[in-house]
Amino acid sequence: MNSEESVFVRKALEDVEKAEKYMRVRKIVTMVLLIGAAAWLAFQPTDPVRNGSYRVMIFVSLVLAVCTAKIMSLINKNTSAVLRAIADLQRPATGTTSTMR
Repeated sequence: MNSEESVFVRKALEDVEKAEKYMRVRKIVTMVLLIGAAAWLAFQPTDPVRNGSYRVMIFVSLVLAVCTAKIMSLINKNTSAVLRAIADLQRPATGTTSTMR
């Protein structure tokens, strides 16, 4: 790899690590807010008009939010793994000996 590619990979790896930290904090804050809103709405008195359909919508929304957060977490984790592998490829293999025969 030339120096431009090396700088690009290093910068991309730093950006992914920064995004992972940001997503982790964002996920926690979002989940706390969603769970709080869901609990508040779940314990509101029901009207004949709201016959429980809101509770189903809240549950579906929570499930979708959790699934989206999990998918984003896996994307960031896999991107980080690929960039680390690329970064490891660019390092010179000095002082290593092969044990394979």
